[in-house]
Amino acid sequence: MNQRTLITLFLAGFLGSTIGVIGTIGVQKIFFDEGPTQQVVEMKEGPVIPIGEFTVNLRGGAFLKTTIAIEGMNAKSEEPILAKDAFIRDRINTVLSSKSLQDMQPEVREDLKSELVTQLNEVTGNQVQSIFFLSFVYHLDSTSVLQKA
Repeated sequence: MNQRTLITLFLAGFLGSTIGVIGTIGVQKIFFDEGPTQQVVEMKEGPVIPIGEFTVNLRGGAFLKTTIAIEGMNAKSEEPILAKDAFIRDRINTVLSSKSLQDMQPEVREDLKSELVTQLNEVTGNQVQSIFFLSFVYHLDSTSVLQKA
């Protein structure tokens, strides 16, 4: 074979392979494209509503003092949240006072936030997106330690 024949065969093979790959990709995109496999959920910032300060006795003799604000789902959330202020405060007190000192530790605090959001959404009709602890102080009462010893 001469050099011209080899170059022609090489170019024909390369061109045929390229057309095959491009054709296969094109057919898959046209006929089998299902779009993105994961749906991206865009979180919109809602109004942040200060709820206030809470001081509760925890199970086991400790106490917690925290200041809480909640984030509504959207701009229209503020009115229903403010209308349910007493119910929200009661639910927060109930949830917090049912917890122990171990439930207040930083590594499980996100679980506490999730539980509070779930409970507050029951009260507000799914108007709460997030909860913020603006301050968070807990203390073990030394007299309860002495009583248990």
